[in-house]
Formats: sequence, C-alpha cells, structure tokens
Amino acid sequence: MRLPSYVRKPSFPFAAEIWLALCCVLPVHAAVHPIQHSAREQINALVLTAAGHEIDALAQKQQWQDYRYTFNIYIPSTVSTSALCAVTPQVTSSTSAKMALSRMNFVVSCPGSAGWQYNVAVRPDVSVPVVMPKSLIARDTVITADDLQLKKFNISNQREGLMTNMDEAIGLTSKRALQPGKPITRSELVQPILVKRDQPVMIVSHTAGITASMPGVALKNGRKGDVIKIRNSSSQRIISGMVDDTGVVTTLTAEQ
Repeated sequence: MRLPSYVRKPSFPFAAEIWLALCCVLPVHAAVHPIQHSAREQINALVLTAAGHEIDALAQKQQWQDYRYTFNIYIPSTVSTSALCAVTPQVTSSTSAKMALSRMNFVVSCPGSAGWQYNVAVRPDVSVPVVMPKSLIARDTVITADDLQLKKFNISNQREGLMTNMDEAIGLTSKRALQPGKPITRSELVQPILVKRDQPVMIVSHTAGITASMPGVALKNGRKGDVIKIRNSSSQRIISGMVDDTGVVTTLTAEQ
C-alpha cells in the first residue's frame, strides 16, 4: 500500500523547519508531534525520517542548493495484522548509492516474540536547480553565462551527468543543438577547439628549466589536452604536442 509523504527542504546547508503532511493517514497535529497509533503509522514515520536522512546526505555530497523532495512510501498491506510495537522499531537501509534517486529500500523490524518485520520501498521525487539553456543553443557553440539559467527539475530516475553549477558548462562547446527547458548533460558538451588544422600555432618547449617557443603549423584540430601532430615551420620536422591553449601547443619531448 502506498502512503504519500511530502517534505519541503529549505536551502542547503541551512537547517530549517520540515513540513510533513501524511495524507489521509495522520491527523494534522501529528505532523508536528507525531503519535503513532498503529504499526503502519509507526513504520511510516520511521521510514520517512530515514529516507529524508539519505537524501540530505546525498544533497550534501553533491552540494545541491535549494533542493526539495517528496516521498511515496509503500508499506505491505499485511501490516494491518500487526500490533503497535512497544519499543521503537529498528530501521536498516539496503539502498545502493546509485539507486537512491529512483528507489530506496528499508527493513523495519520490531523485536521480541510478538515482533514483526517488513520490507518497505520508497520512491522519491527530488527537485534540484540544474543548468538549462535560456534559449536554443546551436551545435558547436561555445557556451557563455548569458546562454544559461538554473531551473528546478525533478532529477529522480534521470540519467547521470546533470549539472547544478553553471561554471561546469561555461567555456565548453555544444556537441548538438540544446533545447530550452531541458537540462544540459556533461555528455552533450566538449572542450572547444583551440587549435585548427593547417593554421599557425606557437610551439612551446620546456627543457632543463628553459622555455623556448617557435612557430609551427597544426596538422589536425585539437581541444585542450589533445595530443596532435604539428610541423615546426623552421625545421619542417613533424613532432607531437599537447594542446595547451588557443593556438598554443606544448611539445611532449624537447624539440631538437
């Protein structure tokens, strides 16, 4: 049986009030001072708290800002045959870190000869401000701050790679057209081309603490960190170098 439970989480990392509304399950005053009258209410309250702790821990790790979450809690219907536990039941989590945003699993057990144990599933809906385009961004566009906005988005069951900080995207290039209102993922962006084929480059060589530079020509396109072939314009030798900046390639070995 599903019990919907709602939590509004204030901006992280500041602690603030948490409002709980247990629809058609608990009276209004129980949201502030919960008093459990049945095993079902007992389980619901404990799982709600445990699930909230898991999301809060994930938010701190991922450095989410101003996140919100709601939970749908699924308690087996057979709980209706179980009595209220005389002591606080134990709650253990079997949720993997990768699954926390799609499904959490808890085991709630009441000790003693008349005790009970139930497996409880929780499906969260977590909304976090993520990086989105303000308007259509064409393919092969270098992203600027003016292109981006932070907008709330339900990240539950979403593929990995969503960005929550615009600085992660600024300066990168779109691999395809990016639509407004849709989150930008890291896989949709690449480093910009800093060196273009057949265009002049500055070859920088570091040897024994001495730095020398010489003109050259790139033999292929390159992004930052790419190793490409370049031709020394003076010696006409073809050497390998790593793209370091716009029009700048650093040799992997000393240029002779």
